[in-house]
Amino acid sequence: MKVVLDIGGTSMRGARAANDGIGEVRKVPTPPDPKEGVRTLAALVRECAGEEPIEAVAGGFPGVVADGVIYFAPNLPAWKGVALAAELSRVVGAPAKVHNDADLAALGEAVSGAGKGFRVVVYAGIGTGIGCGRIVGGRIDMGRYDFEAGHQIVDAKEGKELEELVSGRAFEKRYSVHPSKAPREGYVEMTPILAAGIYNMILHWSPEVFVLGGSMMNEENGYRLDDIAAALKKFPSPYPKLPELRLAEHKDTAGLYGASALK
Repeated sequence: MKVVLDIGGTSMRGARAANDGIGEVRKVPTPPDPKEGVRTLAALVRECAGEEPIEAVAGGFPGVVADGVIYFAPNLPAWKGVALAAELSRVVGAPAKVHNDADLAALGEAVSGAGKGFRVVVYAGIGTGIGCGRIVGGRIDMGRYDFEAGHQIVDAKEGKELEELVSGRAFEKRYSVHPSKAPREGYVEMTPILAAGIYNMILHWSPEVFVLGGSMMNEENGYRLDDIAAALKKFPSPYPKLPELRLAEHKDTAGLYGASALK
């Protein structure tokens, strides 16, 4: 049996992979220390598997990942340099794959979520940070490393990244409250900047559909899909038509669905 994982800056999720998606989701806090983190992941994997033998493990990590090694981890800095796939494989006694978490969220939405039925799907998760992924023909598209479009420069004069300005972490620094309690004016002010970042991703990746997920995408007090679409229309696009914007369907389980879909 295959167990799928989604490692976040504050919590980890695990579930069994099933033919129709995933089983019951279990959630535990993410330890800042990687050694404790690997032990916690191993316990989570065994809990998800129950009495069944573990045949494979796959999961996502919030940072730059290549060949299962963590190269950049802004929310879990002590995990930098950890060969996470190899460590997981060692402690659970089964093959393990680790990818960037946004890549797996993108795959989950492309295979069975808001991007299902499209060949080229781009996903951006707007939450504590900004994670992005591109799926082509049901497979993760990447270069030497995973795509990090959330770190694109959108203010050349100040050298400001998109994530620095529009993410949940940026709102917490700006307003000293949880993003859900930030003033509505803050989202109105930042929407054109977020739209500019999305516009740049569209031009670089030319998707058929653009899926937006993450906790900051919500109609109550967050970024609103219609407002982003309206801001996009103000840019002079060279394309005859911009891709459709859609909200993610799997929400915080998209990465688990993506890990389940990994071949």
